[in-house]
Amino acid sequence: MERAQNDAGLMASLVEHFRICWEVWPEYTVESHEKRQIGFSLELYGTHESHVEHPTPGCADCLRVFTALQTIAAYILPEEGRPSAYRIGIYDVAIRYAPKRGNRSDVMLPIKILHRHEFERPVDQCEVGCLNEMKQRLQELGAPQGRWSPRKELP
Repeated sequence: MERAQNDAGLMASLVEHFRICWEVWPEYTVESHEKRQIGFSLELYGTHESHVEHPTPGCADCLRVFTALQTIAAYILPEEGRPSAYRIGIYDVAIRYAPKRGNRSDVMLPIKILHRHEFERPVDQCEVGCLNEMKQRLQELGAPQGRWSPRKELP
């Protein structure tokens, strides 16, 4: 129990330090001219430390952000085996600037939530449930959806 609290504290500090937030997008396939949702892409976004003035894609500062995102991703994945599979993406050597996040210099890590077998089946309750668990863990760590905002301390 103490280890889990220490891990959660470390993860929350990474969320705060790299101002991590997230978005969810549907994953689709097209079969016989029919578009069908088969899962989700949970995208984690983190930005460079405040002392970094002019990051360049693939720089050491970007890799620090990406490593933090990988650590958070591994922490939020469901631990027990399920019919769903989770694929943590690789670093694509890019910096993203989104108006939604104030055009900050973001590094992104996608987590695909899909069927473990029969990949092209429609999304079902397992994928939805896994996504909801991951979203809940992110919220518990202080990572907001869409745009970074610091966690408000309770009185």
